[in-house]
Amino acid sequence: MKAFYRLLNYEFGELLRGVLILCGGLIAASWIFVRIELKDYSSYTVHERFEDIYSSSGMPIVFLVFMLALLALFVKSIYSAYWGSKSVYTLLTLPVKREVLYFSKLTAFGISVLLLLSSQLTGFVLAYRYMADKVSSYSEGQFEMTNGLFLAFIRSDFMRLLWPYGFLNILSTASILIVLITGVYYVVLCDRSKRRLSITLFIACFFILFLMIGARLDPVYTYDPAKIVTGCAVLLAISVVFIWHSIYLLKKGTVA
Repeated sequence: MKAFYRLLNYEFGELLRGVLILCGGLIAASWIFVRIELKDYSSYTVHERFEDIYSSSGMPIVFLVFMLALLALFVKSIYSAYWGSKSVYTLLTLPVKREVLYFSKLTAFGISVLLLLSSQLTGFVLAYRYMADKVSSYSEGQFEMTNGLFLAFIRSDFMRLLWPYGFLNILSTASILIVLITGVYYVVLCDRSKRRLSITLFIACFFILFLMIGARLDPVYTYDPAKIVTGCAVLLAISVVFIWHSIYLLKKGTVA
């Protein structure tokens, strides 16, 4: 356990600076984009719901860009071990099980994803507060909103995808994140092991990912619990395959 903790500190330390920059940028983007969207608002303007303003400001796309940047940062952190000093050889010769090496890096990436999601939530709250303060300044607070943040969060399909409530929603979001985190790491390990045919499994799981995300973002979608559970089961099963084969490649030493 001590070895895992030390390796986790090392792996997360490699990511920390880039993750903090991305998190700060995402929080700032939420406030800036919503502010731009509201620049022409006044007491005579027909006011939209905050979740609609947040969506029309382009923040869902911005979040996707930041998530892709985080994935790129994670991939870079793996490949950087093969550059310069080639620290991958040092890591593989450490007197610890290869499973510890694998899960330390995977956990560091998982923590980074959670930090980015938390930044998205923080940006959402700050952007709402800006709108609420702007609206409450009209006509001595006659337009002040009540429980607006809670209602905006509940009505926003995008925020419910990232921060779900209800067992099925939590299960599907967790499944999506787990298969994404394990899959990206798996693709890099397959590339380093020259087993690029195995990458097709990750590509195939994207079809299920798109179905799950599309279903969660569809405002007129009626949940079919059986389909949601089946999709989650398939994604989690694929994640198990990713983890098992990744550890196998590390134990074989083919990634060096």
